[in-house]
Amino acid sequence: MAYGWVRVDRGTGLVLAQVVCLAVVWLWPAPALWDLPPWVVVACRTAIGAALVLGLWGAGVLGRYLRIHPRPPQRAELRTDGAFRFVRHPIYAAVLLGSAAEAVLAARPEPVIGLVALVLVLHVKAGYEEELLRDTFGAAYDSYASRVPRLVPWVASRRVFGR
Repeated sequence: MAYGWVRVDRGTGLVLAQVVCLAVVWLWPAPALWDLPPWVVVACRTAIGAALVLGLWGAGVLGRYLRIHPRPPQRAELRTDGAFRFVRHPIYAAVLLGSAAEAVLAARPEPVIGLVALVLVLHVKAGYEEELLRDTFGAAYDSYASRVPRLVPWVASRRVFGR
């Protein structure tokens, strides 16, 4: 896509959409509209902590190859260890888990709408990233993808996301 003098490729557009959705979920500047039971607050804070651990684990495994853009860097290695043994996109899973908990804690409809949009954006972004990974790693990625679910451990991705 081209906007005046700025050219935005598919990956960059998905990153920008992701940032907007995250801003709506995490930074919506309005007070809560309803009260939450204490157990919901504790569950959501626990989920945010678990998301932080999962995201850092995934980022640590990627190390210097960590990027927000879906295109793998040159000389990237296919990582199937650490958090990547359980899901193909542990950082996306962490972002979704933490954002879902934050949307509930916000106790407003706008962050929930942002979460729904984030789910859609990350679904498209993960699919695009997988196309690029297949182009880069070929049969090795296909083999990995056939064994490991996309986002939710122990759930076959084909049944949930059609891939």
